[in-house]
Amino acid sequence: MSRRRRFLVATGAAAGMAALGLRSSPASAQPLKSARIVVGFPPGGSNDVIARLLADKLRGVYADTLIVENRAGAGGRIGVEVVRNAAPDGSVILQTPGTILTMYPHLYRSLGYDALRDFRPVSPICTFDIALAVGPETTARTVGELVQWFKANPQRASFGSPAPGASPHFVGLMFAQAAGLNLVHVGYKGAAPAVQDLLGGQIPAYFGTLADVAPYLDSGRVRVLATSGPTRAALTPESPTFVEAGYRSVQVQEWYGMLLPAGAPPSMATALNEALRGALRDSDVIARLKTLNVDPAPMSPSDFAERIRNEQVAWAPVVRASGFKPEG
Repeated sequence: MSRRRRFLVATGAAAGMAALGLRSSPASAQPLKSARIVVGFPPGGSNDVIARLLADKLRGVYADTLIVENRAGAGGRIGVEVVRNAAPDGSVILQTPGTILTMYPHLYRSLGYDALRDFRPVSPICTFDIALAVGPETTARTVGELVQWFKANPQRASFGSPAPGASPHFVGLMFAQAAGLNLVHVGYKGAAPAVQDLLGGQIPAYFGTLADVAPYLDSGRVRVLATSGPTRAALTPESPTFVEAGYRSVQVQEWYGMLLPAGAPPSMATALNEALRGALRDSDVIARLKTLNVDPAPMSPSDFAERIRNEQVAWAPVVRASGFKPEG
């Protein structure tokens, strides 16, 4: 079965199960009347796709009415601020990439939020790799060929990512440094417009999740040259990791996670954690996440808080070594 067909079949299966009302419920709390998951990026990217999948499974379990609200801008920070300032009653949930909470403190001189002071961590949702993808602007089919193409075409040596300062941007910088390249970064407000420009030849390369480019792989319109995880991605087993391609310093795994405003009671975090774990055990959710090449990775709220704390510490020397200049 083709990658695109697997992607679409899983989508349809998840919708069908939702229509049948097949859900698992935590016993510890009655559902809220209404809630919303805030995503700091436009519709169409992997974070948004996963949020909508989970919203369907959490509806009637965590809240009777549950919607996804896209609050794009400022590299995901607008969505974070929306939840930070929301009522701490469990009805407003932040779903965000990890580095917005763990790397951003080292990139921006002033942030309006602190991940552990202003939020109550609930759980990671999944982990995933960052992919280097190319479109029709270049004929490169290996990382080495792309490096040579960039060197031969310095005026076109650029890459796009879903947001300035987010993990794909940073992985792109790590790659450029490791390859001895001077690449111009083109930041977008989300994955969808960046991938459209990749397809249109406005940018030659893109760093983002495999889910962002999955619909275009079978046709050959987009080619994945490498991925950032410790092992090859199941969706693109023919594509090496950056380590295999000779760039040992380029190894990163990102995650999406859910958090509530800091004032939310621990019982609400526990209820959402239980509901999320139930959703991540759903066979259709597992199948859909597999097509997106992300791995379910729930943990307790306390362990999640510790993970955020540890990653904040770990990113600091990496950011300094990259030469990336703080902004804002």
